[in-house]
Amino acid sequence: MKSTIFIQIASYRDPDLPATLHNLIERAAQPERLRFGICLQLADDDPAHWGESAFPNHPHLKIVRIDATESHGACWARRQAQSFYGGEDFLLQIDSHMRSVEHWDDLLLKTWKECSDEQAILSVYPNGFQPPCRLQTSTLPVMGADEFDAYGILKLRGISRFQLPEEQPERPIPGAFIAGGFLFGAGSIVREVPYDPELYFYGEEIAMSARLWTSGFNIYAPNRLLLFHLYKQETAAAVHSATHWGDHSDWHRHNLRSLKRVHILLGSLDNAPTAIRCFNDHPGELKYFGLGTNRNLKMYQDWAGVDFKTAKISLAARKAEFNISQL
Repeated sequence: MKSTIFIQIASYRDPDLPATLHNLIERAAQPERLRFGICLQLADDDPAHWGESAFPNHPHLKIVRIDATESHGACWARRQAQSFYGGEDFLLQIDSHMRSVEHWDDLLLKTWKECSDEQAILSVYPNGFQPPCRLQTSTLPVMGADEFDAYGILKLRGISRFQLPEEQPERPIPGAFIAGGFLFGAGSIVREVPYDPELYFYGEEIAMSARLWTSGFNIYAPNRLLLFHLYKQETAAAVHSATHWGDHSDWHRHNLRSLKRVHILLGSLDNAPTAIRCFNDHPGELKYFGLGTNRNLKMYQDWAGVDFKTAKISLAARKAEFNISQL
């Protein structure tokens, strides 16, 4: 029996979403195995061809349409999309502006199996592409720690580690950090580590990295190119790029509440900036969105080479060099 893949996509006023869906379906080896859950956030004056009228015809494509003015941010939208999960074998979370290699679904499953780890999660900041579908295929990325920002939140970075095709690794590369725009693993993730709708955007990736790892999942960067991401273009021909924080004047309050929640999760609230530490609007209990119980936070920090309280980052974390023998 074919393995099914649930693809969750949160799309905020994105004109590229229809092209992303067409690309994924047309380039899949077995498009019938795909199941889509989409949170479609559009404004009243957005063109119709950004929405359902331009979507491909696929029997398993479910959509919740939300007026952009009613949106509560990226993580909230990811959770809305995740609500369509129906017990599929695998989960793939991506952004709404992506492209894929030919037969990406078979290759994604092959790569996951090459981890020889049923708790494996494949995740990385993908290489970019230029519209309509010019893919950057010369290097293979991994993910490392960058710096703690002004909010006291750990930022991550992509590192072009391997030159292709001559340096392609034989197996996926152990890591410590996930990318919100490309995350693949067992469908059980939806039940065991559900997306936190109370997070806004900043801090999403390090919070989810810690939650997944402490829940017993292991993170790997793929050892081959699979998906590609449309990064912001600094040209006059750049596509429309509306953002939630550009449209919503109250985004700062959402952001402060979310950042306080991330600090509580990671045990670093005492060291957070005053604006976050003294923010009076309570961020709410973590409940189902806290750390896992399979491994503790100290173990994660030791593995990842970071310390959330002191804002220290090891050289290995910066270079994305993680030794599996440490586990």
